[in-house]
Amino acid sequence: MRRPAAVAAVAVCAAAAWLVLCVVYLYAGNPTGLFYTGLNSRLPADLDAGHTRRVNDPIGYDGAFYHLIAHDPLNRRGVLDYADTPSLRWRRIGVPALAALIGGAAGGRWVDYSYIGVELVFLALGVYWLARYAQVRGCAPIWGLGFFLIPAVAVSLDRMTIDLPLAALCIGLALRAESSKTTWPAYVMLIAAPLIRDTGIILVAAWCLYSALQRDWRSLLLGVLSAMPALAWWAYVRAHTPADGNVYLARYPFGGILGQTLSGYTDPTHTLWLRAAYLLEWVALAGIWLALGLALYFGFTALRSRHARWMELTAVLFAVFAASLNQLDLWASAYATGRTMSPMLIMLALLAWEWRRPMFALPLLLVAPRIALQYEAQLLGVLRGVGVLRGM
Repeated sequence: MRRPAAVAAVAVCAAAAWLVLCVVYLYAGNPTGLFYTGLNSRLPADLDAGHTRRVNDPIGYDGAFYHLIAHDPLNRRGVLDYADTPSLRWRRIGVPALAALIGGAAGGRWVDYSYIGVELVFLALGVYWLARYAQVRGCAPIWGLGFFLIPAVAVSLDRMTIDLPLAALCIGLALRAESSKTTWPAYVMLIAAPLIRDTGIILVAAWCLYSALQRDWRSLLLGVLSAMPALAWWAYVRAHTPADGNVYLARYPFGGILGQTLSGYTDPTHTLWLRAAYLLEWVALAGIWLALGLALYFGFTALRSRHARWMELTAVLFAVFAASLNQLDLWASAYATGRTMSPMLIMLALLAWEWRRPMFALPLLLVAPRIALQYEAQLLGVLRGVGVLRGM
């Protein structure tokens, strides 16, 4: 495969085939099972009986809330009352709104399919852009399949969260941030990033900072304007949703991740899988610490040399964000931490590629095994379903 488009097509076909197998053999043909709605999750009547497939987990996962939003993005039917933190969830309107826009006209289950389709489109873009990046660095486009190693991508394909599209935009912007002539697609990506996930505003901030350092005032102005749609939407959400009451800021730098490191994880001994998960959680946490250290190293060297690139600035700003973040549930598992910090891991991995410094890619590689282990149950279920593992 010598063309990035061919690599992207293979990736989408493979991902779509996997999702179909999961729907058929794990969720009884109901695509809403991919959103991982818990047994105890509250649902509106029209999305409950006969529509949403629940998984054998009392809580479920975040994708369930974005599934709700996709069916009622403007809260005309009161879906907001069924979200855990409405102000947080509705700020991330990008993917649910696209799904509603594409599939909403037909109503019902078409919204579910359009949501999955949006994820696959961004998967294609992410693989294509990474394959293009590989070409620029003198490597084969097949390296674009490395997109699957990014925690945000693996988690989103497993539970339909909104992190995959942001990961794709990170790579797309990395291709364009330092080109001699920035074109309009870059600003479309900057507009979309914070609407997809609020942490996407860090990409915009890094763009503006980089433009200011380069004295590119036109790019700075367009970067600032790119943030306006998200800021306007966030203001609307704040005015129409109750405050969630969560404390997001740590009392001291790195208070959240330091608290998780000191408190540790529950040490299970009764199954091999849980023991493996316990070990890999620590490996992943070590990877995040290494990523933060490398990102802060970039910040220090940038201050000394008074020169920094967009990818470096993005990594630094995500490290600053991580230092201020208190949410213990975010730091409690590689699944949550890895997808949230994926933009930082992506920037470090791209810099490792460019500079031939494998150390910078190590954080991503340390987080990936714990995410991959989570696929074990689904893989076994699919293999049993197709008859490869009969009687197991």
